[in-house]
Parts: sequence; structure tokens; C-alpha cells
Amino acid sequence: MEKKDVNKVKDISARALRMMNNPWTIQHEPFEVIDDVYFVGTSWVSSFLIDTDEGLILIDCAMQETLYLLIDSIHRLGFDPRNISKLLLTHGHFDHCGAVRAIQEMSGCEVWIGKDDAYFFTERRDLIVFEDHVPEFRIDHYYDYSKPIKMGEISIMPVHCPGHTEGTTSLFFDIEKDDSVLTCGIHGGLGSYVMRKENLLKSNMPLSLQTTYLESIDAIVDKKVDVVLPSHVGHLVDHDFLGIAKSGDKRKFIDSSVWLRMLLSKKQEMLDIIEKEREA
Repeated sequence: MEKKDVNKVKDISARALRMMNNPWTIQHEPFEVIDDVYFVGTSWVSSFLIDTDEGLILIDCAMQETLYLLIDSIHRLGFDPRNISKLLLTHGHFDHCGAVRAIQEMSGCEVWIGKDDAYFFTERRDLIVFEDHVPEFRIDHYYDYSKPIKMGEISIMPVHCPGHTEGTTSLFFDIEKDDSVLTCGIHGGLGSYVMRKENLLKSNMPLSLQTTYLESIDAIVDKKVDVVLPSHVGHLVDHDFLGIAKSGDKRKFIDSSVWLRMLLSKKQEMLDIIEKEREA
């Protein structure tokens, strides 16, 4: 790995630690993305709340250190976090599951995760990353990739997208709006730094995860997604998700080109990494 790439990985870890130690610096106002779907995350890692007629669904809960921001956001939207019935995790890294234990104890919600990430929470807690910041929690269900998760009028289809982690799961669901049906989608994990050769070897993970990741992107890149719900807003290309919220024009969240641009950009990022590693 080139020196500048090593420094980039170190910078990412240092930045994550800074955010854990100073969580207020990534606070963001909650907002409605589309009917009954709300952003309740931070400016770094996203969480989404879905209001159904049978209770609340939360997609990812971010870090333990930002729990108070998550709870505040949910309250400010007029919801009670104790009414969260299902917590759907996209993958097993600390920044997406750190607050699970607290949410679970507060609401009694059921927790879902990809089965291939289950061992993160048993024999390989080091793979959570900053695992000391993630209290143990109960996993109630593993995704069945042949069946949707239904709650009230919402039906969420999980899709296995291994690469970022072995159990990374993307989630898709439809929302009716103005006599039309719009598909919302969140890709479960697009960060490439954990899939660099050096990081995979250090973690005793297969190098084949790089190829698996590319294949996972190819499998869903052509999927029609009208509203992208980014797991990290920084993954978006030429789509200012938080800026749109600030503008108040929610119609701009509806853009079926965003999904394709985001996935192609992340695919190229991985291809560039692989090429550099071959040349090294």
C-alpha cells in the first residue's frame, strides 16, 4: 500500500475516534425525506425512521455516543422511541450498531441483521471495529433474502450485498405518493477502505471480498430506486442530500439517477484500489 493510502486509512480511524469523542459536532436536524420516512441520523452516518400504522421501524442506529442525538431527533419529529418495533441493521460495524443495546432496552424492539455478520458479535468482536464502544445485544432475526419484512403497510425487501462485510444487507421498500409508487433504497455498505488488501490480511479476512463486493454492486446497479437513502451521505455523487433538506424542496429527493451514479462511483473506487495494489 502506498504511504498516502496508509495515511488515509489512519485518518479515517482518527476521524471516527474524534467523532465518538465529540458527537455533538456531527449533530444534524431531523427531517422527512418522503411520506413517513425520516432522516434521524448525523452528518456522518445515517439512521432512518419509518412510521407505519403498526409502529416504528428504525434502519441503523449509529454509535453509542450519538444515542442522545438519535433520541432527540425522534422526539423532535413527534415520535416516541419506545414505539420502535423493529431495528434493521445494514451490517455489523460500530457506527451502524453501537446504540442497539440501549434502543433494545428502551423499546423492546426486535433486531435484525445479516446472518453472515452474526459472528462479529461472538468470536470476532474485533471486526465490529471499536468493539469496546458496542455493548452486547440480542439478535432476534437474521434476514431471509427470499422474504420481505412486513409491518403495517410497509414491506421491506432485504438483499444480500456482501463485500464491505460478509453480511452487508441492502433494503428496499415502496412508498405510495401522488397516485404513484416510489421505491426507496439503502445500500448496506459501500465503504472501501476496510476492503483494502492490507486491512483484509490484518483482519484475517479473504481477499475475495473485493471481487464479491464488485459482483454485489453489479447485481443491483440497474435496480430502479427513486429515492436513495444513503447509509453515509458522503457516498452520494452530485446529490447534496443534507442540502436538499435545508432547502425544503423534498421533490429533489426523488431522483432515479442517484442510485446508479453512487454505485458506479463506488465500484470505480474499488477497481482503482485493486489496480494500485496490483502495481505495488
